[in-house]
Amino acid sequence: MPEEETTYKAAGVDIDAADFFVRMIKERVAEAWPEAAREIGGFAGGGSIPVGAKAVRGSTDGTGTKAILAALAEDFSGIGQDAVAMSAVDMYVSGYNPTYLLDSLDVASLKPELHIKIIDSIITACRLADCRLIGGETAELPDMFKHPWMFNLNTMAIGFPHSDLNFVPVKPDQFVYGWFSYGPASNGFSLIRKVFGLKERPSKVRKKLERRWLELGGKTLAQALLKPTPIYIRQIEEQRERGVKFAGHAHITGGGLVENIPRILPQDCKVVIYRSSWSRPSIFPLIQKLGNVPAEDMDRTFNQGIMVVSIVDPSKGEFLTDSQVHVIGQVREREDDEPQVQFEGEYNDGS
Repeated sequence: MPEEETTYKAAGVDIDAADFFVRMIKERVAEAWPEAAREIGGFAGGGSIPVGAKAVRGSTDGTGTKAILAALAEDFSGIGQDAVAMSAVDMYVSGYNPTYLLDSLDVASLKPELHIKIIDSIITACRLADCRLIGGETAELPDMFKHPWMFNLNTMAIGFPHSDLNFVPVKPDQFVYGWFSYGPASNGFSLIRKVFGLKERPSKVRKKLERRWLELGGKTLAQALLKPTPIYIRQIEEQRERGVKFAGHAHITGGGLVENIPRILPQDCKVVIYRSSWSRPSIFPLIQKLGNVPAEDMDRTFNQGIMVVSIVDPSKGEFLTDSQVHVIGQVREREDDEPQVQFEGEYNDGS
């Protein structure tokens, strides 16, 4: 008798599912950007170079271990936005317009009807960031992951200079504005998973994610942790178009306020942050209390409720504040080798 045939599907890779998934992506891209539909499924994606552009930048990032919790909760509604925000906002605060985006999605076992929600989230985020999805890669890698439900997501933004994004010099007495976050965004999840015991068996983790916490206003842990990363590019642009002059923006990702703000400061300046000027999302004091996490670790690991910091010259254009942004500090002259980010007061946790 002939030996049994060995197929790629039997080895763990379903080509038919992959083809179906690509068709699903094409349909969504065609709906969002009709002119870009032909780019999906080719050997490479692309687009035109903006008139006058003489440089290009790339920024790549991902969701980290937040992807584990999204997969266990089967909530992919915001995970694509997390990945886009990490790369596209980094591009924007560098003074370049995020123009195109590529994604790289690795899955243990491809489930098109489920995983297409990740792509939907990516497309939603691209529209928020005013960039366009031009292609990517979806790979089914059954032997690379410990569990069949696991996945990993990364994105790469491609950006070009924007002449109107020029920054004025940072100098003392300028105001520091904070654009609020809804929670941890995509950073600090290894610490979060340790604090809440989310590194145990998947069945136990799912139950813990479904638990409702009084400290979180009755929300489940999954609801508090899986809120998508906000993308404030349009809101910042509205301020700039009104005449507000920015001295710089810092995307508060890994490293928190402590390590990200100095990236936009000259050596002779520091920023003083008034902790009581905003209310931290309730997830942060809960993490700190439950895990007995030192204040220093909290400040260096999490955004603490501030997603983007903008330094504004108060003499040039009126900055309009709302529920999304508020003054949280001031630029001051730095003496000797003192820290470039200093905190005053205590966080306003509503207690």
